[in-house]
Amino acid sequence: MREIKLLLFFTLPLLAFFGLLSGPLAEAGVKEALSRYLSIGPGEEDFAARVIMAYHIAAVVVMAGTLYLAAKYVDHEPNTGRIAVNLATAGWLIAVPSGLAFAYFGRSPLAHGLWLVGLSLMFAAGLVFLYSISPWRLSWRERTLERATAFTVGATLLIAVIMGAIYAAHLGFDKNVKIYILEEHSTREYRGLAPASTPLQLLISGHAHAAVALWAAAVMFIGMKWARMDNWRPKLYKTALALTAIGALITLIGSAAVAVVRPIAHQIIFGGIGPLHLALFFLWLRLGGMLKGGGWRDPVKLGLFLVPIWTVVFVTSTGPMLASQIKTVRLVWPLEDEIAYNVAHWHMLAFIIASAMFLLYLSEFAGRIRQISGFLLAIGGTIALAGAFIYELSPLFAHKAGVQLAPASAALKKSVLPVIDAGLALSFAAFALFVLWLFVKTVRKA
Repeated sequence: MREIKLLLFFTLPLLAFFGLLSGPLAEAGVKEALSRYLSIGPGEEDFAARVIMAYHIAAVVVMAGTLYLAAKYVDHEPNTGRIAVNLATAGWLIAVPSGLAFAYFGRSPLAHGLWLVGLSLMFAAGLVFLYSISPWRLSWRERTLERATAFTVGATLLIAVIMGAIYAAHLGFDKNVKIYILEEHSTREYRGLAPASTPLQLLISGHAHAAVALWAAAVMFIGMKWARMDNWRPKLYKTALALTAIGALITLIGSAAVAVVRPIAHQIIFGGIGPLHLALFFLWLRLGGMLKGGGWRDPVKLGLFLVPIWTVVFVTSTGPMLASQIKTVRLVWPLEDEIAYNVAHWHMLAFIIASAMFLLYLSEFAGRIRQISGFLLAIGGTIALAGAFIYELSPLFAHKAGVQLAPASAALKKSVLPVIDAGLALSFAAFALFVLWLFVKTVRKA
């Protein structure tokens, strides 16, 4: 699909730009040098605004990529689906440059207006594609459960987006609606260091949780289609579909409930995450079966097999681990470490889902580029996530009797950073080499 190529061509320099402003390059003085030419204010609110815009620019890119993959693997009405793809392409082509310009190259009202136009087109694309997979455009007499699951996951993801839009619509109209980094605010609030969140602030928390979790559910469903689970174990496939639909719906309900019944909202969310993980386990069994007979030599199959392992071992396992001793965490852990955990948790999950999307697209190609890029990502991703796992849980690993926790945790974090950087460098090299190869190939054909 030519739209995916275009998206990749834009994404590579975008990642390179953000790489200059974070990590080793930023610490080496690159960010300071660029700050003379960029709109990088020193204030806390300005920093939070840039972070939020960077998150949402990334979200625009991955949502467009998810829709493109869905258009390839999910049954839909072709004509309506083509309209959705065109709307998404127009949306991110407007949103990404204007959002980047507004965040880093001056606070132009025109740039912000174009950003909103781009987001609106992206949302319209989602609505149109949801319509293209609905019973109004497709007959559900065959593959009813599969199509119902696709529709449910798509609808819940769009509703999660609306939750964020509701909060954003109150900016400038409600004094309690402010720009802040969610992970830091919620951590301070739980420790009594910040005012209690309002229902609107809790709604944005639900939006963030639901959007990432349901994006993962959507990519998992696409992965089921890619792996042809229906040809492997039809009954198991139907069970996985039902679990995915139920899990997505309950996760959305729980995330929305945060704003009204916060004390029990997490229990509801866990009731949704459980079925999604069980569906992921069934998909993992299928991916494991694809490694037999030499399939492990294919880095795409190997990488996709690792994705569920990455998810469970490095990300979701830590939730119950910390929840079971949350009082100890808030009593003993330094504040900065708890904030770091919350931030790392979501970044790691986003990295895993984006990696799965890249591998799904890489599966369309053969030869050396598939081998090189695939193995670089499989190896680099494992190294980066293992390092991040130690980083986010550094107080647990550094905790020893008679040792001050804060300096010991900080020292461990510092020592593991080179491991994370090395893994991310390999992962970025996998993506960069593939995109550059694809670009050269496209230019030669032209």
